[in-house]
Amino acid sequence: MGPQYAIEKIPKYYLNELIIDTENAIKNLQSNMQNTFRYLAAKKIKQIGESNRHNTVHKRYQYSINQIKKTLQQNNLTIVRVDKSKALVLIDKTVLKQKVNKFIQENNIMELNKNPTEAYHKQLQQATQKCEDLIEKNRHKYLLNIKPTAPKINAYIKTHKENEPIGLVIDNTQVPSYKIAKFLNNKIKAYINLPNTYITTNSGEIA
Repeated sequence: MGPQYAIEKIPKYYLNELIIDTENAIKNLQSNMQNTFRYLAAKKIKQIGESNRHNTVHKRYQYSINQIKKTLQQNNLTIVRVDKSKALVLIDKTVLKQKVNKFIQENNIMELNKNPTEAYHKQLQQATQKCEDLIEKNRHKYLLNIKPTAPKINAYIKTHKENEPIGLVIDNTQVPSYKIAKFLNNKIKAYINLPNTYITTNSGEIA
């Protein structure tokens, strides 16, 4: 089905995040429209939560995936994306590990003794509480990831280059600051597009 295809998850694994993301989206609507969309969203989310779909196609796909995983494990292989392409390659896990270690050494990457994600998350919470003029108080809980994790690195194989080195792609969607950064980015874009906008500083100056 290709690297972009994913089997639908069981609702219990994503329902909480769906509720938070939906509420966050509703907060961006006009106040007189929020309750209407909140009612419709709650009704739809309830339907999703109560649904218990186990169709034949889903089971067939899951069986195929399990067989592929079993074959890969028996042969010490893994599937890796190709850089600048939607293709996939099979590679020995030992060879991939060697390529990753080589990349780390050549780029002087250092290993940390402790994961700083939790400490960074707490700092972000404290900073957010002090920025009520920029981020409304009722939005704070919707702009922080529930269970933040360190960025995940995916190794892509550069098949178009000699010796097929790897290129690293970092997934930041689960880091503590992802939602806040996205929110502030959209806010800055909206502000830039406003005509004749002025800012008054604490000293009374107009910028």
